[in-house]
Amino acid sequence: MPLIVVFHFTDAGRLPKLSEEERRSIRAKFLEVLKEYPDVTFYGTWVDGEGRGICLWEAPSAEVVKEVVAKVLGTPPTDPVVEVKKIF
Repeated sequence: MPLIVVFHFTDAGRLPKLSEEERRSIRAKFLEVLKEYPDVTFYGTWVDGEGRGICLWEAPSAEVVKEVVAKVLGTPPTDPVVEVKKIF
């Protein structure tokens, strides 16, 4: 299964600072939507202090990840969503 990286590095794509409650709420929404996608795994989100970062997924394609994100957040990711593969 391909690894998919969602980038958050442009001003429009950066992640806002969220409270712990907001993060739990969003995670709960993702977990609920992911029940419809048994072949998709969301590994998490990593960000720096400026909101730049990545989300790491295992999914059939980048399009499936965009679909999941749109269902949860109301819009697909702003920044690139790319399929990557390990080379060494």
